[in-house]
Amino acid sequence: MSRLITVGACQMGPIQRSDGRARVVKRLLDLLQQAAERRCDLAVFPELTLTTFFPRWWMTQREEIDSFFEREMPSNETAPLFEAAQRLGIGFYLGFAEIERHRERLARFNTSILVDKSGRIVGKYRKIHLPGHAEHEPWRPFQHLEKRYFEVGDLGWGVWKTMGANVGVHLQ
Repeated sequence: MSRLITVGACQMGPIQRSDGRARVVKRLLDLLQQAAERRCDLAVFPELTLTTFFPRWWMTQREEIDSFFEREMPSNETAPLFEAAQRLGIGFYLGFAEIERHRERLARFNTSILVDKSGRIVGKYRKIHLPGHAEHEPWRPFQHLEKRYFEVGDLGWGVWKTMGANVGVHLQ
């Protein structure tokens, strides 16, 4: 028995630091609509899709850093994506910065979720391999501070039965 899933790789283009969630979600909704029109079963968005790739900046103020993180998923701002998935009958993969209460403290992860065609989260992955460095290295023209802003993921590599197949997700 063959199990085919048509996947749409959704290229976002640049997200500016000043772009708010509503603006980014609108772009995601447009891409989700295009993927559905092309009969995709699954639309795949990039890592840290809801914000600019903030680990390239050295920041010290916790409030500024935490402004890039999602405290719930879906949230009021991202709920339209889940509603559109259900209405269009298309699943999606979404990468984002997640903050949650974790064993008596706040933990921050580079997370991705797998959402089925009914708009339900069926899987979650937290990035395990964090590249780059944790401290400011001013001699570098660009920083790569994932080790500063994220903890190593704690969920392992899941595989979920969805959309007629076994689907796994992974950030590298």
